[in-house]
Amino acid sequence: MRNGFIAVVAFLMAAPALRFDITDARGKKPSGVTVETGDADADGWYMLHVTTKANTAPVLVWPFDARAKAADRPGSIPVIVMESGDARALSNAFLVATIAAGDLLGARHATGLDSAAFARALQGLVNSSDPFVKGVALLSSGKAVDAVEPLGLALKERERRLTRVPSEIYVAAMLFGQALSGAGKFDDAAVAFLKAMAQRPSDEAARRKRAAALIGAGKPEAAESLLDR
Repeated sequence: MRNGFIAVVAFLMAAPALRFDITDARGKKPSGVTVETGDADADGWYMLHVTTKANTAPVLVWPFDARAKAADRPGSIPVIVMESGDARALSNAFLVATIAAGDLLGARHATGLDSAAFARALQGLVNSSDPFVKGVALLSSGKAVDAVEPLGLALKERERRLTRVPSEIYVAAMLFGQALSGAGKFDDAAVAFLKAMAQRPSDEAARRKRAAALIGAGKPEAAESLLDR
């Protein structure tokens, strides 16, 4: 009995306190929607699964790849869900940017949104006052040089928050690195991807992008150690 009690206590102590702040296409808290976690990977990241009491299947669009890690101090992890085809999503600037961020990072979502309407909504965000939203819109439009400054600011904002959320820092670092690479600033891009790797040490995407940046910076020897893993 005592051994069983110790095992339960040890499990509870080891389990991270993941708290989620769930919002929908309107920026409201959806009724009956909860988030469950699977097993953690080697870096301490958990797969997220959305469950609902309604006869619907919400699409989880943020975090972009449905993976999250506990924040570095008590705080909630932002989660955004939407109903497939819900046109109200197009009036939510941050939601549009999160969907586009997923596209940029290779995680497309079955949002059911009209592609032309989505493209127009995204293009309308290039002058947003939110640096993340603006940077994503510019990068999605192929304007990497213009996206560098806002995405760099977005990364700094996330790194300086009292409660730092790994899933937000990782994305900002990856997108900042992509913008820097597109602008030909490969040394700086390699540093940005290193910040992403600090959040996910085992992440192949961050490792390969950092290696490509190092090659672009004329440092193939440094890239080899990353590609040989």
